[in-house]
Amino acid sequence: MIAARAGDRHAFAALVEREGPAAVRLARRILGSAADAEDAAQDAFIRAWRDLPRLRDAGRWPAWFRRLVVRAALDGARRSRRGPQIVSAEVGDPAAPDSTARLAERDRVLQALASLPVGERAVLVLRYGEDLEVPDVADALSIPLGTAKSRIHRALRRLRAQLGDES
Repeated sequence: MIAARAGDRHAFAALVEREGPAAVRLARRILGSAADAEDAAQDAFIRAWRDLPRLRDAGRWPAWFRRLVVRAALDGARRSRRGPQIVSAEVGDPAAPDSTARLAERDRVLQALASLPVGERAVLVLRYGEDLEVPDVADALSIPLGTAKSRIHRALRRLRAQLGDES
């Protein structure tokens, strides 16, 4: 990290290799599109390379970079203005008992999540998909804590409505 901050391209390349899959996965959960997620992750790495010398505390890298990925994904969503897409999730063991019912329910939830506006999808992905605490969601979105709480509440209410209040 320190070498990358000092402009070492090889050290930064190692960061890209290490953080790339997680960045793409986060962006894809927000955007729903693999191609758009790749673009967002690349934008985040470009911003990181440009702004890394100004990052004073190397311990803040994970939160700082997550914020860059989220911003890049939201910027990409605004640019593309495509309709909702189904957000991918990791599939469990299909041989497990009741896997068909779980897969059907997962697909139903993913479709409902994909129908939410990208900002609401982002707060839910960060809170529940990335398992971040609410203050970390606020930090990732660069919004006040109270705003993060209200956006999560509103997004959950809309998601429940999409699911027909069955969940």
